[in-house]
Amino acid sequence: MILVIEPTWTGTLHAPGNSATIQTISDAFPDQQIRVFADPSHLRELQNDTALTRVSGEMGGVRGLSFHPITLGQIYLHRPHIVSVRRLASEVRILRTALRTAPPHEPCLILLISATSTAIFAAAMLLRLSRRPIGVQVGLHGDLNSMFGWRSRNPLIRAMDLPSMMRARGHRRLRFLVLEDAIRQELARLAPEAAKRTDVLPLPINVAELPLVPEPRLARPLRIGFVGQATEAKGISTFLDIARDFKARCGDAIEFHLIGRIPPGAELNRFAVLDSPASAEHLPRQDFLDRLARIHFAFLPFQPGYYNLSASGALLDAMTWTRPIIATRLPIVADLFARHGDIGYICNDVDGMRGALQQVLSGMDQDHYQRQVSALREARESRMPAALAKRYQAIIRDGFDNLLAPR
Repeated sequence: MILVIEPTWTGTLHAPGNSATIQTISDAFPDQQIRVFADPSHLRELQNDTALTRVSGEMGGVRGLSFHPITLGQIYLHRPHIVSVRRLASEVRILRTALRTAPPHEPCLILLISATSTAIFAAAMLLRLSRRPIGVQVGLHGDLNSMFGWRSRNPLIRAMDLPSMMRARGHRRLRFLVLEDAIRQELARLAPEAAKRTDVLPLPINVAELPLVPEPRLARPLRIGFVGQATEAKGISTFLDIARDFKARCGDAIEFHLIGRIPPGAELNRFAVLDSPASAEHLPRQDFLDRLARIHFAFLPFQPGYYNLSASGALLDAMTWTRPIIATRLPIVADLFARHGDIGYICNDVDGMRGALQQVLSGMDQDHYQRQVSALREARESRMPAALAKRYQAIIRDGFDNLLAPR
C-alpha cells in the first residue's frame, strides 16, 4: 500500500504537480492501493483532475485510489521552512492516522509529497517504532534551499531542522526525492552524504491540460509571458526593464504579460508597462491557462541561487503548452536544452535575453518556431506520467529493497 500525505499545502497550491506525481506512482504500481491524505480544499482540486480520477478505485476497483481528508495544523501554515515543535504534534497525528488505515502487517510506502523538517522527524520516528515493513520517501521542493541558509542556535530546533534531517545517519528506508537531475547534482556538490540518500523523479506534466493546448503559431503582436509569481528570484525586475525598453522602441508589435500574481504589497505602478492588468489576487487555474495559451514565448529570467536547488513549475508549464522559452543559463535550464535540443533560447545574461528577443521580433521565423515547438512536444512526451513510471519503479526497487514487490 502507498500512503501519499500532503502535510503542507492547501487549495490549488502544488495541486497540478501532486496530481501528476500520483498518476506516475499509479502507473508504476497498478496493483497497489494508493490512499491520498490532504486538506479538504486540496483534495477537491485533486478530485477535479479527470486525469487523476481515471485511476480511482473508490467504486471497488483493484487499481484503487482513494482520498482522505486531514486537518492541517494552522501554525506556520504554508511556511515549511520554519521549524515548529508545536506543529510536530499535528504531523505525528496525521502520520499515525494514515498508517492506521492500512491492514496490519501490510508493507507500506509513506510518501510525504511535500514536507517540513518536523514531518520528516515524525516519519523517521514512526519508521523506527513500527513493526510492519515501512519505507518513507520525502519530496523536496524549494524548501531544499533552507538546508544551506540561516540556522537557529536553539539546540532543540537545530536537531529537527532540514540540515540535521538530511545529514543524519537515518534509517536506510528513509530517502529523499527531488524533481530534476540538476538539483541532485548541485546537492552532491554541497552535501555529498545527503545526495547519497536522494533520488530523482522529474516533475511530470499535467495530462488533463493536454486537450486544451492550442497549436502555437507566430504572429504579430508577438506575445511574451512571464510565467509564475512575480518574484525577484524569477527575475521580475529584469522582465519589467526589458518590457519598458521594447515597448518604447517597438510599440504594439510586441506585448508583455504576467501569467501569475504579484506579491502582496508590491507597487502596482511598476507593472503599468504590461499589456494586461497585474494583480496580487490569486489567479484561478483556468485564467492562468487562458493567458498561457495566448503567448508565443515563456520568458524566464531566473536568478542564480534559489533555482539551483528548486524545480520550476513555469518550465513545466512551458513544456506542457509547447511554448518555446527564453531563459537564463541555470543548471535546470541547461539540462533541458542538453536533453531536448532547440526548445527556445538559453542566454548567459540579460543582454543575451534582449538579443534573443530582438532576433525573434526581427525575423518572425515561422519554420524555426515550429521546430522549437516540435522539440518541446518531444520533451513533453518524456515527462508523461506513464513515461516516468519505470523510473519510479527502479527508485523503489533499488532504494527500498523492493518494498512494493507483489507478495
